[in-house]
Amino acid sequence: MSVFRIPGRFGLLAVAVCAFAACGKDDADAVPPPSASGPQLVSAPPPRDALPDCPRLASTLGDMVAGLEAVDDAGTRQDTPESYGISCAWRSADDGAAIGAIVIVDNEPLTAQDMQRAGMYVEDPRVAALGGFVAIPDALLDGNAPLGPVGPQVIVGPVTVTLASNGRGRAADITLDQAVDGAVAVHRSMR
Repeated sequence: MSVFRIPGRFGLLAVAVCAFAACGKDDADAVPPPSASGPQLVSAPPPRDALPDCPRLASTLGDMVAGLEAVDDAGTRQDTPESYGISCAWRSADDGAAIGAIVIVDNEPLTAQDMQRAGMYVEDPRVAALGGFVAIPDALLDGNAPLGPVGPQVIVGPVTVTLASNGRGRAADITLDQAVDGAVAVHRSMR
């Protein structure tokens, strides 16, 4: 698989989140759900019909999307010969906040070596416990930095989970650390 597919992944989620930039709700106490403890290595990717829907993703993300309305409970599904997945977005009319999540299962998954060559590889103990890694532009994962339209990709085997936000309203308070915690929780929920 070519690393040139990466911008499309970021782009799909960024478009979903930014399309709803005019909506939102204020909640400065947004925190991710607690992570399960202990290693949980990936054995096989979820089949197409077992991918979580948007309500299940919202339940897994907990406080991060609590109080936001789903744009579409069915989300946007993709199914190509190379990959399949779902993207979901939540928004609030009060303060312009929008948050998105995407889950992609690749037939030819990105590898740590691909991301190292692309300068996007980051080791993170939360993700390493699952047997994966984080991909983020310039390989810079400042956990306290705000989550924006290009969030960290949490890649475990053939499954990639990415969260993003438009950085407005309560979404401006979500950090990259919270995004990684949320993505790890989504990975764990599919095991």
